Amino acid sequence: MDPHLLLALAEGFDESPVLPLLDPDLEPTAWLREPPGPPVVPPRVAHRLRDPGLAAAAADVLRQASGLGLTVLTPDHRDYPGRLRGIHGRPLVLFARGDATVLNRRPAAGVVGSRSPTAYGRSAAEQIAHTLLEAGVVLWSGLARGIDEIAHRSCLAAAGPTVAVLAGGLDRVYPFEHSALADAIVAGGGCVLSELPPGRRARRGHFVRRNRILAGSTPAVIVVEAGPRSGALHTARFAGELSADVFAVPGPWQSELSQGCHRLIAEGAHLLESPEALLRGLGVSGQGTARQALELVHSADEQAVLAALRHGPRPSDLLQRESGLDRDLFLRALLALETSGLLRRLAGDLWAATKTAPRSR
Repeated sequence: MDPHLLLALAEGFDESPVLPLLDPDLEPTAWLREPPGPPVVPPRVAHRLRDPGLAAAAADVLRQASGLGLTVLTPDHRDYPGRLRGIHGRPLVLFARGDATVLNRRPAAGVVGSRSPTAYGRSAAEQIAHTLLEAGVVLWSGLARGIDEIAHRSCLAAAGPTVAVLAGGLDRVYPFEHSALADAIVAGGGCVLSELPPGRRARRGHFVRRNRILAGSTPAVIVVEAGPRSGALHTARFAGELSADVFAVPGPWQSELSQGCHRLIAEGAHLLESPEALLRGLGVSGQGTARQALELVHSADEQAVLAALRHGPRPSDLLQRESGLDRDLFLRALLALETSGLLRRLAGDLWAATKTAPRSR
């Protein structure tokens, strides 16, 4: 029986990790042979370490995992994410469904953000994902609604593998409506991953545990949109602590969903100014189109207007409301976009995005 699995079951997968058990320098066999007690570990963990039924419980977990077609990864397994092995607080065990070899494929990057993105955020996430996929980057995300979902679906549309990290057991996909998306990720050559064993439902603290896995598994994390209390900020800060590069997309200054990204930039995250700059920061090359580059380097206010027009022409009042800009900023963005050739005015006070190449300004 793998001692890492035994130690993981003793740790208990509770909402707050028991960090002494997750130390990469810990020797699991020695701790199982001479289990520590309080205050090194909480009483409940000390009890589980001495439980004579621990090995039977581990065997039951392995049977459940096998029945679900899951691969059980501990730090000694060749497919365990290499970047996680040495981090403080590393998972003692991971459960994988799909092609586990993709977990160590490089280049790779995490994409995270709001569960309720604006049109601007959705557009930015799609462009970023498209650029990274063209450069052969494997995208990791958390299968949540919003930005995570966009990242995963962009990979599927491009026939590229993606990794989804869940907060609960792999047989308890959350949100439930993304069960089909998880199946599609596996069918598309990707992998769905969790620290929790089968049968365990995610609770609030488990999302923080999930975020540390996302942050520690790739050399870079990209935050597209995030409110001031977004879980994406946990992922970004974990990544920063682990010496990964953090990129943040700037947004309209009035938008609450831009506040988290702006705060990260103020704290030292890279300002994501263009697809090419992102690829350079990741140390990869790609063939992003000139139009994609120009769209991402437009001011955030201009991009918010363009994003609101992605599904067709809009009258001025509706366009302003959907862009989230006040009147002065909205009019300034309209003028700049019309001058650059990215916007045209139609009859009946309608505005539409143009398909023609923009003129330089």
